[in-house]
Amino acid sequence: MATVTTKLTISSSDLTSQSLSLNLNKSISATSTTGLARKAITSTAKGTASGQVTIHTAADFTAPAYVYVKNTDTTATDHVIVYDATTSGNPILLLLKGGEFAFLPANNSIDLKAFAVTSGTIVEFMVFGTEA
Repeated sequence: MATVTTKLTISSSDLTSQSLSLNLNKSISATSTTGLARKAITSTAKGTASGQVTIHTAADFTAPAYVYVKNTDTTATDHVIVYDATTSGNPILLLLKGGEFAFLPANNSIDLKAFAVTSGTIVEFMVFGTEA
């Protein structure tokens, strides 16, 4: 079993009347991974359109998994949109501008797919399975 360590720092001296300083750490015991992948998204619509990228497939892991996803584009307006492809209506979960990323625990009963505003946008992703 491998240990994956995540760190998040959020700070600001001028957002509120008090300084903001959050330093969060989480160690995850991962038993498996999908491996780091980079894929071009050619679909510019959610739903059944071809060219979408599957980020996470339901039940790939028997316990909560953690998903890392990054929009590698450098243009802020070239969004990558991650949505729940299992639930009726395909609700959008993330809108990542160029250069943005997310790391989140995933519900292992849904598929996560991505489409992009601009065809050819590269999405980078990896899923860590905990099998806990």
